[in-house]
Amino acid sequence: MKSADNKAKNANPKDVGHPAHDIPSKQTEDMQNACSLPDPQIDENATPNKRLSFFKTYDCRGMYGADATEKNCFRLGRACHASKRPIVLGMDFREHNDTLAAAFMTGFEGDVRFAGHLPSPALAYASSDGWAISFTASHNPAGYNGVKFKKHQRCFFENELQQLKKKYAFAKAPDHIDAKKMPAVDETVKAGYLGALPEIHDAVFDLAGGAACALKEAFGEKAIFHQPDPTFANHAPEPKEDTLGILAAQTVKQRKVGFAFDGDADRCVAVDQGTVIDGGILTAYIAVHHVQAKTKVFVTLDTQAEVFRLLQDEGFDAHYTPVGDVHIVRAMVEQNAVFAAERSGHYSFKQHMPDSDGIYTAALLSGTKAGDILAFARQFKAISLKDEVRFQVDFAALKAWAEARAGSGNVQAIDGVKADFGDYAFLVRASQTEPKVRINVEAANPAAAKKGLEEVKTALEKSRIS
Repeated sequence: MKSADNKAKNANPKDVGHPAHDIPSKQTEDMQNACSLPDPQIDENATPNKRLSFFKTYDCRGMYGADATEKNCFRLGRACHASKRPIVLGMDFREHNDTLAAAFMTGFEGDVRFAGHLPSPALAYASSDGWAISFTASHNPAGYNGVKFKKHQRCFFENELQQLKKKYAFAKAPDHIDAKKMPAVDETVKAGYLGALPEIHDAVFDLAGGAACALKEAFGEKAIFHQPDPTFANHAPEPKEDTLGILAAQTVKQRKVGFAFDGDADRCVAVDQGTVIDGGILTAYIAVHHVQAKTKVFVTLDTQAEVFRLLQDEGFDAHYTPVGDVHIVRAMVEQNAVFAAERSGHYSFKQHMPDSDGIYTAALLSGTKAGDILAFARQFKAISLKDEVRFQVDFAALKAWAEARAGSGNVQAIDGVKADFGDYAFLVRASQTEPKVRINVEAANPAAAKKGLEEVKTALEKSRIS
């Protein structure tokens, strides 16, 4: 299987807006205050429970039986009860989601529309007037469970989840949870979402046995791995080059473009003529072919410099965000972006909703002729080299070095340091999960990339915190 990134072999392949989706000031105020309302189910004077590891930065996630437990989901339901909002609740097909969701509902005690099995974007779409809760661990492997939170058709932001976490810290679960029976499925949630999608054409769709299987009838006979797979025994929930071999083969055999989703289908990866298309390159293709020119678009910092230059050359008002899908969603909401993308496969369209939606993206592109995306990708020829260092870096000093060479207009420091020197570009970021600093250098040829990597590593040594 080939990679359309056209970089070194060791590279890691990872319509204008609708005013109905703009958030009025009253709703913005509600976002900040919803979690601070008094909650009769929580004793604010109690000693907080210190076990908060179920909460990550933007969602809840963990191994089943350790952090993802029925008791913790009961407590989460208690915490959400403070919102005084009705919720839409749904889930992917993972093991244990039924008992975890039932425990949540027992703790919540509020009005619930149960959507059954649905992808996270479908639940987000239904969150215009309240909250949506998606029981999913997204791309994590079997054994993990989790919960994502949606409101106003987008994910919770960090401050909002922290407010919920404070409520959760004081919530307690009984020794035995007499779980509620799940209500009948409200089919209008699914129907409303399907009605909002573009027409789905004759492409190949890899559902990965995940949440997208709940919509398999919409994809027709071209869907593969369309049976729910609660343990992901047949297909990993992470769509990347080494998990998409069967889809790649099918795009060659059927002469169709292909699209793959992650476990909850908020990400989309494209495959054309057996080639997995780099997410940055697909971002450029979408912008050029499906987004109105001269509008505001955002891409994450790990997007290739040559992609960013193309967006500017095509007349887009292009901007960077930090790496992470929540940042592109925030750009949609706060910066009035028309389109925003993360290189890992998250795409947001103002004409649809602020939240990332892999299924909408695939539907939008499904009418593309086989070979068109691959032909578009061939214009990107940069070579990428990666490395890392395991010491602390003074990023202010690194930024000053970059600005001295490139000028402040060609340096970004919103998430590490990114600079475009013309002959090469680099991104240096601290890992969010390991004690190391990642380096990525791209250039038009291997010699320039190697020279750039050496220069950046020398600058890092000079910026080292001893």
